[in-house]
Amino acid sequence: LGSTMEKHHLINRQGQGWSIHGCNICGQEGHQASACTVGSVDWIDRFGLDNFVPKRPYYDLKQREDPDYPSIEEAARLYCQAKEKAHQVDTKAAGEKFQEELKRADEKRTEEQLKAWGARTANGNAAPASAAVAPPAKPEGTGLPPGWREYTAPNGKKYYHQASTNTTQWKKPTA
Repeated sequence: LGSTMEKHHLINRQGQGWSIHGCNICGQEGHQASACTVGSVDWIDRFGLDNFVPKRPYYDLKQREDPDYPSIEEAARLYCQAKEKAHQVDTKAAGEKFQEELKRADEKRTEEQLKAWGARTANGNAAPASAAVAPPAKPEGTGLPPGWREYTAPNGKKYYHQASTNTTQWKKPTA
């Protein structure tokens, strides 16, 4: 046969009509072997009473405090107000306003570049022949499809951006 415990069950339960739910020592229902008074082993003496008394779960050791309902209600109210304000924002108008601000900033930067270019040529610092013919290009250059703008990266490389689709690319777009 298998383990010692299996042999124990077979020996103690042969022909006596013991319940499978009963004590492993005396066969009576209503208690386990650890509390059997008929058995020869004093389990409590051997392992101590603490091992046979159910422990309280860890989450039940500390008395729970009542929730702070007013602060929860205030947080929920503020959240609802923020969500309502978010739905009221006209994102299209905000995007258009942002694009106008970008355009104004680009125009201002171009004007500053033109002034700097003009100051260099006026001081006798001759600009290269190509610069004397053509001032710095405006952000939205010719030959670009509508909505595309040309920018220059810090490393001097040109890149192109279309605000309506939020697309940025290095290759010049074609019409």
